[in-house]
Amino acid sequence: MKKTTDQTLIEQLKISKKEIERRKEYLNFTETDILTLTSLKGLIEEHINEIVDEFYKRILPFDEIDRVIGDAETLKRLKNYQRHYILRLFSGHYGEDYVHSRLRVGVVHKRIGLDPKFYVSAVHNLSTILRKIVSSHNKTDCQSCVSSLAAIEKIIMFDLSLTFDTYIYSLMDETKRSKDELENYTESLEEIISERTKLLKEQARHDGLTNLLNQRSFYEELRKELSRGERRNHSTVLIYFDLDKFKKLNDSQGHKRGDETLQAVSESMQNSLRENEISARYGGDEFCIIVPEGSLQEAKQICTRLSKIIEESTTGTGISCSMGIAISSPEKNYDADSLVKKADEAMYAAKKESGFSIKIAE
Repeated sequence: MKKTTDQTLIEQLKISKKEIERRKEYLNFTETDILTLTSLKGLIEEHINEIVDEFYKRILPFDEIDRVIGDAETLKRLKNYQRHYILRLFSGHYGEDYVHSRLRVGVVHKRIGLDPKFYVSAVHNLSTILRKIVSSHNKTDCQSCVSSLAAIEKIIMFDLSLTFDTYIYSLMDETKRSKDELENYTESLEEIISERTKLLKEQARHDGLTNLLNQRSFYEELRKELSRGERRNHSTVLIYFDLDKFKKLNDSQGHKRGDETLQAVSESMQNSLRENEISARYGGDEFCIIVPEGSLQEAKQICTRLSKIIEESTTGTGISCSMGIAISSPEKNYDADSLVKKADEAMYAAKKESGFSIKIAE
């Protein structure tokens, strides 16, 4: 029998992909609601400090909450976590990684001794503050306001149900779980295995020319690493680079020569990167490298080493690299799209200099 430390929370609670989608159906949480929440992300980011300050202003007067938090440093950390928690409500991604992070919220609150009645009141306060911000922003558009408030209520209720699962689970013995629940989980697990096996057969994860991960698979891996970094409190570094003068090479020596150059670059990446460093062809002559648990200094060393190998493998082409580096850290988290944008901007800054150049995103 597996120990609990060998299983993730989502495995312990037997919340499958099918179960997640079913819970959304119970709340009538649709793709339209997801788009609505995503559209509110900019507004919430703009007011995030105001929201967090107002939230703690409402709950700290209660002595029970004050005793649970305990000290100023803990409060500071909690405010940082709360910012990230709130922003993720509007991320647009509510799959297994999202559910796991919400289950962790329930575990943490249970371990620090926060009773469900206090958690419910805190959720209510947060909901009230968010509704106030959104309502103020949509004074002239009643229909948009109603849709936004409904979407916020659904995602908060979705979160609340997950958090209460962890409270309930901590009070239950595994042997008390019903036979039907176990059978349903087994059935859904078999469906997941069947679906994923079919997906692996039907959908190639790699770029046909370079055999590196394609763009879709790259984003999947990046989101996984960012989520893992969030859970384990470590940084994720992204390197984004393209080949200077590649178009000129294609025009003067032909596409065959261009393809050979791209393959040489791919081979250089695969030969020089460590096993845990993930390489991908983003598109055209643009490439990405994910460095899990990495630092900016390590990324610069990778860029310097790789550029030399690429230069050696593409002799006679006139090719050089412009490289941009961006980092998502426990102190400043980015989602996948934002991190790619940061690295891309740094790469374009590097292109302004002649020859090989590296720029780090601010």
